[in-house]
Amino acid sequence: MNSTKKNLSQKVIMVVVALLAINFIYTGLRYIFEPAVVAAEFGMPLLDGLGRSSQIGDLASFFMSGGIFVLLGLKTGKHIWFYAGSILLGLTALSRILAWLLQDAMLATPLIVAEIVIAGILLLAIKLLPEHPGN
Repeated sequence: MNSTKKNLSQKVIMVVVALLAINFIYTGLRYIFEPAVVAAEFGMPLLDGLGRSSQIGDLASFFMSGGIFVLLGLKTGKHIWFYAGSILLGLTALSRILAWLLQDAMLATPLIVAEIVIAGILLLAIKLLPEHPGN
């Protein structure tokens, strides 16, 4: 009975983590193809010139990398990829807090909470999913 429960929890966490990864990749792709819309969803204007290049390049790569890290964790069974995703999100949340404390930025509480929750889900995946040895 305990084995069945664990298998169900593993399946649930795998689905949740996969959906999060797909959403991250989708957001990254949207930053390339409809940057003004996505920027507005994050409370930003679409910048001009070099700023636009940096905004789209940095944010598209951030989201796509995070999603790819998680998919690699699911595909390979290597926990290091879930750690990479959780570090990315944890540092994002920390940087937002530091921006508020040090740079007079608005405290983005809903985004910080989401980042911490998703990082926590990735850490939970490490606990629930077995790691596969080898390459």
